[in-house]
Amino acid sequence: MSKKAEFSTIRKIFAPIWIKGPISNFVSDHLVIVGDAAGQSKPTTAGGIFSCGVGGIFAGRAIANYLETGKKSDLEEYQIKWEKKFGKEFEKQLFARKLLERLDNTTINKLFESITPQIIKEISQKEDFDFHTSSIVKLLGVKGSFETAKTFIGGEIKKLMK
Repeated sequence: MSKKAEFSTIRKIFAPIWIKGPISNFVSDHLVIVGDAAGQSKPTTAGGIFSCGVGGIFAGRAIANYLETGKKSDLEEYQIKWEKKFGKEFEKQLFARKLLERLDNTTINKLFESITPQIIKEISQKEDFDFHTSSIVKLLGVKGSFETAKTFIGGEIKKLMK
C-alpha cells in the first residue's frame, strides 16, 4: 500500500436538466414519469432534491394504490398531488426565469447591488429555499419591487435603442 494507484477517467457523462417546468402528463398508460424526466427540477436553480423526491414519494404511493385497485385514477392522483404542492411555485419560477434570461450583465449587477445584508440575513434565517420566489418578493417589499421593475425596464429600453 505504499504506492499510489494510478487512475484515469474512463468517460465523462453530461446530461442536461430540463428547466422549462413540468411536463403535461406524468402518467401515460402504464408509464409513470418522475424527477428530472417529468420536469420536476426548479426552473430557477435546476435544483430538485426536494421537488423530485416528493414526486417520487407521490408516484410510489399512487403506484401502490393502483396495484391494489387497478384504477387508472389512482395513478393520476400522483400528478394532482404534485401540482397542488409545487404548481404555483413552479409557475412563478418559470416567469422569473423568463425575465432573468432577458437581462444584460449591467442590469443583473444592479439587481444584485440592491440586495442588502439585511435581506440576505432574513432569507437565510426565515425563508424556505424550496419555495423561494414569494420569499424574495416579500423581502424586497414594495420599494424593492419598484426598483427591480425600474432596473428591468431600463435594461429592456437599452436593448430597443441598440
